[in-house]
Amino acid sequence: MNNCDQKLPQFRNPPVIETVLGVYFRELEKFNSAEQGIFWDRYFRTKFPNLEERPPTEELRERFGEDRLVPGADIRWRVSQRPDTPRLWAASQDGQHVIQIQRNGFLTNWLKSNDGVTYKSFGEKRLELANKLGQLNEFLQDRTIGQIKPTSWVVTYINHIDYEGLDNVGPSVADIITTWTNTYSDDWLVSPDNLVLDIAFPMPSNAGRLNVKLTPVFENKSKQHKLRLELTARGQQEFKDLESLLLSIDLGHEWVVRGFTSLTRPEMHKLWERV
Repeated sequence: MNNCDQKLPQFRNPPVIETVLGVYFRELEKFNSAEQGIFWDRYFRTKFPNLEERPPTEELRERFGEDRLVPGADIRWRVSQRPDTPRLWAASQDGQHVIQIQRNGFLTNWLKSNDGVTYKSFGEKRLELANKLGQLNEFLQDRTIGQIKPTSWVVTYINHIDYEGLDNVGPSVADIITTWTNTYSDDWLVSPDNLVLDIAFPMPSNAGRLNVKLTPVFENKSKQHKLRLELTARGQQEFKDLESLLLSIDLGHEWVVRGFTSLTRPEMHKLWERV
């Protein structure tokens, strides 16, 4: 067990199906699609052979205080003579591991491809991210492209939780989530057939924010109704070096894990085999 995981709540059978650890940095003008392809070929072709081009993901920045309530503050206008450089999405042969490379970001994903897949600990994923960022820095310097100057980080855990379908979404969410009780002041309303929760929790000293979304989904692979519980921690601080960035990602992971534990009921913890 890695030290990153020891002090936090743990589950032997968590409902997590995907995790994302990533960093965004100042845009590197020379880090175009050709250079990204060379980077992938040099370090990742063997372990991540399945390569796709996708549109780049947007770096979302957390705002605090009254600024976050200003309409249109999140709209960004960009004028450029060139098209966006695509994001490289490279997956392992079994589809469980993914790296994402773009002009201003690097992200790693773990995906649960089937029920027999063993959950990969945060400590292992953190070490892999650190190694890959080191390789990226090495490549950028070797190719005289620049260096990583981090601007923000992101930690996302996506969970799929079983429930009995849209006719039971209200009671099911009440059985699972602590912030929803499925009770009303009178008997006028019937139980809802759709329920979406969108909650945000600021971290101390505005170090970041934990964003939580819950939505009913239909999982095509299993042909079952699921509740998708997505927890994303994001933050932006001053990063002196790679280690300070990783410490911030540790903070994001802690908020995701503790937030998941606080938002779900103890009865569910038994089902997920909390240690």
